[in-house]
Amino acid sequence: MSPSRVPEGETRGHIVPIGGAENKENDPKILARFVRVSGGDDADIVVIPTASRAHETGSRYERLFRELGARRVDVMDFDTRRDCQESGRLDRIKEASGIFFTGGNLNTIQVRPVDRLSKADRNNFAPRIGFAYSPRIEGLHNFLNNDRAVIRGGFGIAYNRIPVAPLNNVRGNPPFFARFGLCCGTATTDFGSPFANGTILFATGSSNSIGSYPRNPALGQGVLPNGAVVGAAVELWGTPQDLPNPYVYTYSLEMQHELPAHLVATVGYQGSAGHKLIRLVNQNFLFTNNPSFFQIFFSTPDVNSNYNALNVNLTRRYFNGLQLQANYRWSKSIDQLSYEGPGFVTNQTFPQDNSTERGPSDFDVRHYFNLAGLYELPFFKNRKDFVGRAFGGFQITGIVTYHTGFPFTPTSGTCTSTPGGPGLCPARPQGYSGPSELPTSNEDFIVNGIFGPNGRSFFTLIPNRPPGIGRNTFRGPRYFATDISLVKFIPLSKIGPLNESANLELRANFFNIFNQLNLAPFGFGSSSVTITDANFGKATAGLAGRVVEFQARIRF
Repeated sequence: MSPSRVPEGETRGHIVPIGGAENKENDPKILARFVRVSGGDDADIVVIPTASRAHETGSRYERLFRELGARRVDVMDFDTRRDCQESGRLDRIKEASGIFFTGGNLNTIQVRPVDRLSKADRNNFAPRIGFAYSPRIEGLHNFLNNDRAVIRGGFGIAYNRIPVAPLNNVRGNPPFFARFGLCCGTATTDFGSPFANGTILFATGSSNSIGSYPRNPALGQGVLPNGAVVGAAVELWGTPQDLPNPYVYTYSLEMQHELPAHLVATVGYQGSAGHKLIRLVNQNFLFTNNPSFFQIFFSTPDVNSNYNALNVNLTRRYFNGLQLQANYRWSKSIDQLSYEGPGFVTNQTFPQDNSTERGPSDFDVRHYFNLAGLYELPFFKNRKDFVGRAFGGFQITGIVTYHTGFPFTPTSGTCTSTPGGPGLCPARPQGYSGPSELPTSNEDFIVNGIFGPNGRSFFTLIPNRPPGIGRNTFRGPRYFATDISLVKFIPLSKIGPLNESANLELRANFFNIFNQLNLAPFGFGSSSVTITDANFGKATAGLAGRVVEFQARIRF
């Protein structure tokens, strides 16, 4: 044990790591050393049960420290964020000579039916405010003094509904139900036997009653007082009692100006900040495991997100049969988790430290451009005779779309150790020494990969170590496509009871008309992001090529 590093001229106490394997009741050597370092008989200790939800944890350590001779021992629980802001608690911590943070385990957890899964969140105040202002400023060639410019802005708070699936999964907890994690029931050496070791029991009932079927002895044989199942490990789902509704702040500011030639230009900022979004955390990765539960998923509301964007828009309003709209967006979206899951592709790689998961969102696109247009062919446009019906009424529409690639996270075949014990795979590497600017052409993604033939050598892989590079650090293939539609309108106003606006719309859609090669984004856990795989950094699939679609629609 040695003092932690501090600025010159200042002093700080000792940091004493205590392993969970110490016999705290009969031979508490490290706890005794902690008391001595804290002042011996004059030790003033504050116990903070941070990682344990068991109520007896704090009182247990209070008793142990008093038996070891500490003068004063207080237990300080922090149940809510408001508790952390109480000045009295901070003053008590400052005067203490030793601060002890407890660990935690899952061996004392219990499963109990409740009348209500979580308390109602009734403070969802969601105001919205906006403004629009048309300035009158002299000069600048009357750029802001001709009723052609407007400045708009706004701010609002919105609340999101928590996904139902993670909450509904608690209905599968004992004692009413049990998830045993069965898959296939096959032997590890012989996948041809679906009833290996009696995992799946094939039996007939003695009558038509569902209760006449025999119980499978390979599964649970009853429920223990703590909610565990006798003879088997099961999966649990849970949620905090004070689970809040996620909320987001949204804000924007833009300026719009009417230009000559029927053009309108808009430049603006758009942003948002989301808080208390949930992530599913397997508690077995965080605390000492309880062998009765092989997975314990907890809906944890500690994910934050933010989004900032510059939006530029130029619109040509419909005139003389032509309409155009161009949009450009330069943006960045950051979060710690982009989707709630459950599922392998949405899992975090280092959930024990949520701050290390902060990075570009899975759907983040830095540059996005879109150009859409509509043009009505002038030929025979206003003729009402047969020639107008047959050769007039044609329209061409098109959309050009371009955006840079989606982010991806390199992973390795090694695993990361967790406080709870089970290894967590796949893991992020511990370091990267390659070039900061990587190629982005399709050829690079196809031939050697963006990291080159020796991309593996750029990464440091150390088993059972925390990640050293961030989530979603690199970018996948970009996207470019042109979609065009040819539309023909045939009036039907004189047919039967149809009104004057009725028409038959015939449409031919050409998606990706130039058959541009667009490579598929890199999926989490795929060979393209696995450092030890031969396909690392390479695109292994493409998106759809040219697609032609014909439609007929009657409007009335």
